[in-house]
Amino acid sequence: MKADAIVVGAGIIGALAAYELRKRGLNVLLLDAGKEGAATLASAGMLAPYPEGLSGEVLEAALLGLESYPGLLAELRGLDLEVEAGFSGTQVVALSHGEQEAWGAGEPLSYPVRGARGARTFPGGYVHPGRLREALLRALAAMDTPLVLAEVERVEPGRVHGRGEEGAFSLEAPRILLAVGAWGGRFGLRVRPLKGEALVLVGPPEAQPPQPLFAGEGYLLPREGGVYVGATGREGWAPGVDLFGLRWLADYAHERFPLLEGARLREALWGLRPAGELFVGEVQEGIYAAVGHGRNGVLLAPWTAKRILELMGVEP
Repeated sequence: MKADAIVVGAGIIGALAAYELRKRGLNVLLLDAGKEGAATLASAGMLAPYPEGLSGEVLEAALLGLESYPGLLAELRGLDLEVEAGFSGTQVVALSHGEQEAWGAGEPLSYPVRGARGARTFPGGYVHPGRLREALLRALAAMDTPLVLAEVERVEPGRVHGRGEEGAFSLEAPRILLAVGAWGGRFGLRVRPLKGEALVLVGPPEAQPPQPLFAGEGYLLPREGGVYVGATGREGWAPGVDLFGLRWLADYAHERFPLLEGARLREALWGLRPAGELFVGEVQEGIYAAVGHGRNGVLLAPWTAKRILELMGVEP
């Protein structure tokens, strides 16, 4: 089998890149190993360039991502693919005099927070990563580009080697994109796993924050009628949500936010963020990589897809 482009990895980076390539007429093959702990499925989907402390070219890339999402979601909506999202800004809540001065936090709070000394709202929002991925995969399937479950073991210029449901395979393509998240080290990419854990809680309607907010070491945002509470960050491949993570998240939610005191647990999530230096570029002739997005993969995905089109010489 021969394709114009093979995309390895169907997280939000790979799925969006595949979608943009297919829209431009390329015959795309999308492969994913279905790894447990894939970051997209546990991600918050926070779109917060300024509260995340980004700067320089990465901030510019993040702002492009933020600007791109309303149009992308409208495009998907036109295909009857609705994705939960909000763009009313992200609020930083100051918990000390120093934070109040550093953030210029002189606004009233949009949501009750114990110990708060003021807040500041920045341009931003959120998008549901899992629902966005589903929408992109459905749009790709409608363009005759289904997701193929397969483990890629090795790549070389013009060829991908791996193993799927029917055994070993070798596929040809002049363009290969590695969007393999925390598993990039297997392909010689400088990335390492950083496990993040989060909770989704359900409470009364007023317990859902009106917009994403950062307070101290954690954050909240709306999630399917409930509240997403994040997140831990620990190096390594250890799977699952453990007692340390569960306790930290529960204490944070219970002690910091009075409206969450009686909230019920809907779901505990975990995923492996691809930590390391952000890299979107060509690693060998015709082989491209997009790795190191850390916890800003969703925010940076539109910029990454745009950059991949440029690198591959595909008209934007």
